[in-house]
Amino acid sequence: MKFHYQHLIELLKKTPTKAELSEILFQLGHENEIEGEIFNLELTPNRGDCLSLTGIARDLNFFFEYKDNLKIYDDAIEKFDFDFVNHEPDACPDINFLYIEIDNKVNSYKDYLQSYFQDLPNNRVNFFTDISNYVSYELGQPTHCYDFLSLQGTLELKKIDQKDDFTTLQDEKIVIDEGSLVFSINDEVINLAGIMGGKNTRCSDKTTKVLLECAHFKPEEILGKSTLYGLNSDASHKYERFVDPNLQEFAIKRFIKIVEDHADIKEIKLYKNSNYKHQDRMLELNSSKINNILGTNLDDKMIIKILNNLFFETIDNKVKVPSFRNDIHTTNDLAEEIARIVGYNNIASQSINLPKIKKDFSLSQFLRDFLLKNGFTEVINFQFSNIDESETISIDNPLDQNKTQMRTSLKDSLLENLLFNERRQKSSIKLFEI
Repeated sequence: MKFHYQHLIELLKKTPTKAELSEILFQLGHENEIEGEIFNLELTPNRGDCLSLTGIARDLNFFFEYKDNLKIYDDAIEKFDFDFVNHEPDACPDINFLYIEIDNKVNSYKDYLQSYFQDLPNNRVNFFTDISNYVSYELGQPTHCYDFLSLQGTLELKKIDQKDDFTTLQDEKIVIDEGSLVFSINDEVINLAGIMGGKNTRCSDKTTKVLLECAHFKPEEILGKSTLYGLNSDASHKYERFVDPNLQEFAIKRFIKIVEDHADIKEIKLYKNSNYKHQDRMLELNSSKINNILGTNLDDKMIIKILNNLFFETIDNKVKVPSFRNDIHTTNDLAEEIARIVGYNNIASQSINLPKIKKDFSLSQFLRDFLLKNGFTEVINFQFSNIDESETISIDNPLDQNKTQMRTSLKDSLLENLLFNERRQKSSIKLFEI
């Protein structure tokens, strides 16, 4: 995830320096590198909610105060009688289609939209696609734009029952596997759902009538597909890591507002197809248990303040988890949130007295003891990688679909460890792995 420093500052009430911002991001668990004004974040797979400017700003709220100042379209939107069939409500329980028509060509962009292309930098594609990409950058909700005049027939969301040819909007020809989730018209695939649209229905600079697709896909339906087909897809990267199911309405209204800022809108209509019922996730608020987990002595007031600043609602002795935090399920998860804000370095260490067990001598243990005594740190890395060589063994059911090969060397993992610690400006780095 890359973002421009000034873009993020627009969403914060306080103005940290780049160094201060980087330090807090590290404390919160977000690896980052700074190149000029651009931050390159390396987020863990469970933090899909931070794959946007607003997501990052929310996570920084305790320190720099999130400024919710994005303008949206507030007028009523006419109902759209659109011919759509969802054959896979379990895979895509909630989807909206916005029809929007403008009556003039757009030549120049407002400063906030232009800066997205100029500052990062990004390439302009066409008016509607540019706004779609910008909304994804701002909010984390992927959308897809079809040229409305190219859609002739009933639009269906389904899983195909046999392999099918597909040409992406980037003009890449691929063969889609049986069972893949697609949008189709008259049995012709026009969109690899949640990943990439097709060439025949893409927008152009001449498009004035557009159909905006805004959906919530289950992560497991999208996971690994972009890697499988060799497609570079921002949408799939976000859908794989979970997109807030309650975000669609706001994203659509933000999209309309940006269009309105640049063009005269002739007509807008909205179609809703929802099989989704959001259930609030409620957890017990047990300050004593949280303190026992962390080895801290925080009072109830501080714990509640931290959780509230992370947009958790505290009601009596319960905590309501925000819809965008799909990774929070237990008190241990709540304790981790507290620790991120307090800072692990600020939690006093405590000695743990455990009985010592005499181990049988072995060469590996001798080497381990020798290296530890000489200031080395042992690391244990993930046993799988994405490097496919002739001698590697492939796993049918890997934990991570993007790392399906058993590694055959320790070198790459140790280099990643080295870079990880160098970014933290460690003066001495001595690592080993057996």
